[in-house]
Amino acid sequence: MQTRRSFLAVSAAALAKPTLWKTAIGLNGFGSSERAFGKKYELDEILKFARDEGFDGVEWWPFHGPYPDPGDAAAIRALRSKVEGFGLRIFSVQTAPRGANPVSADRAVREKYSELLKAQIDLAKKLGGEAAGMWPPPLAAAKDASEDEIVERLAESLRPAVRHATDQGMILAIEGEPPLVINSPARYKKLLAAPGMKELKVIFDPSHFDLLTGGKLRPDILLEDLGVSRIGYVQLTDGDGTLLKRPDGTVGTSKHLAAGDGKYDMGRLLGMLHKGGFRGWIQMDTWETEDPFRASRRGREAVSRFRS
Repeated sequence: MQTRRSFLAVSAAALAKPTLWKTAIGLNGFGSSERAFGKKYELDEILKFARDEGFDGVEWWPFHGPYPDPGDAAAIRALRSKVEGFGLRIFSVQTAPRGANPVSADRAVREKYSELLKAQIDLAKKLGGEAAGMWPPPLAAAKDASEDEIVERLAESLRPAVRHATDQGMILAIEGEPPLVINSPARYKKLLAAPGMKELKVIFDPSHFDLLTGGKLRPDILLEDLGVSRIGYVQLTDGDGTLLKRPDGTVGTSKHLAAGDGKYDMGRLLGMLHKGGFRGWIQMDTWETEDPFRASRRGREAVSRFRS
């Protein structure tokens, strides 16, 4: 929650020059709400909401069907036309390479992953995007690996994709989470410092940054540690420093809450992004929230309050 002190501290900087952020909804929030809460959403309904609420774009996720094949020009053209028909753009694709493990002990498997990830970067660009988000595998995928081997294997898998994204003028951004192999500040920093990782960016999700530093309600700790210059784009969410507990009793990743429903100082976080020079996309991350429409609206309202 934004405090008076944090608001006053950032307002002068915010007004000194215009922010260049664009806002987006994430289809992952709607898809995960369907799965966790038994909801049902139609794509046209979501896109109309995004247009009417003043969002600029969408982060694509396999919602009600697989991604188009990167070589299927007709399918890509149809999807892009549909989204752009609502006055929106697909700014990023959440990549999901299937059938290969980037931390496998088998180099051939890692090489296959690199090729699959490069193809999804191509898909993101063909859809009109600026970025591709990638998620490291779950901890179980690296059960045979030491701490150093996890980072070395992942860096080897990502290196060709980072180079490919840079050559294409695209951002490749990674998101660490508690259940994944990048699940600590130390692993984040080792990966980012590995050879060939200079252009690899990070997705700033406050709930994950908080849980990765002990759930102290201070996502700013890791943001300052990694540096705003390393942020590729933002998945904005509030949180309360706990892991998600689903209606069926299972435990997921960091709990995501609508802006204002949690305990983070959103004004401070947005102020740090602005002061650090971030001028990219802010997606409203509504992962497994019961009402992603409300959560998306609340997130955009938080950004609008900061802008004004």
